[in-house]
Amino acid sequence: MKIEKINENKIKVLIDIDEAKEWNVNIKNIASNTPEIQEMFWTALRLAEKDVEFSVDGAKLFVEAIPGQTEGFGMLITKIFSDNDLNLAVSNCSYKGRVKKRKLTPGRNECIKRALGKRIFRFCDFENVCQAASAVYRDFEGESTLYKLEDSYYMLLLPTDSSSIIGIEKVMLEFSDKQSKTLISHGRLNELGEIMIKENAVNILSEYFS
Repeated sequence: MKIEKINENKIKVLIDIDEAKEWNVNIKNIASNTPEIQEMFWTALRLAEKDVEFSVDGAKLFVEAIPGQTEGFGMLITKIFSDNDLNLAVSNCSYKGRVKKRKLTPGRNECIKRALGKRIFRFCDFENVCQAASAVYRDFEGESTLYKLEDSYYMLLLPTDSSSIIGIEKVMLEFSDKQSKTLISHGRLNELGEIMIKENAVNILSEYFS
């Protein structure tokens, strides 16, 4: 898989024939919602965040499948922040009039929409973790996990409504540092970190440690 950054809001992802076979994906079925295609898509975003600093936090995404230069195929992924951005992406899309509304973003199901609101915050000590949890628990709705890695604590927040994360984030930043490369940080925590509270971390910390 190769990533090419076209501009700050757009990348091209090239997928070779072997990768396409591994994920059972082609230019015709890419709009489907199979686990393999979701895995392929998030692999592309993780690489884009790591290799070309293309972060999708807070943005919707428009995805267009394009033929590959030789074998395999490609994707154009565009960040969408407004109706004007969406209209421009549709007008430039090779599908033109054949574009269906459900194809306009890979985040059409609720799970992926929520993933775009994912945030990870790093704390230098446990006291700050508890203070942050107490400050946001009345307003935060969603999933939360607490990790420990080396001498730091990390709080993963996955809100039910991704639009609510902005206010929560402002409060969390009073006690912590936001991790800018969310997908990479989450993968590192899952691989190397210790899960201290797997579910409902915000509520548990607020109830028992505040």
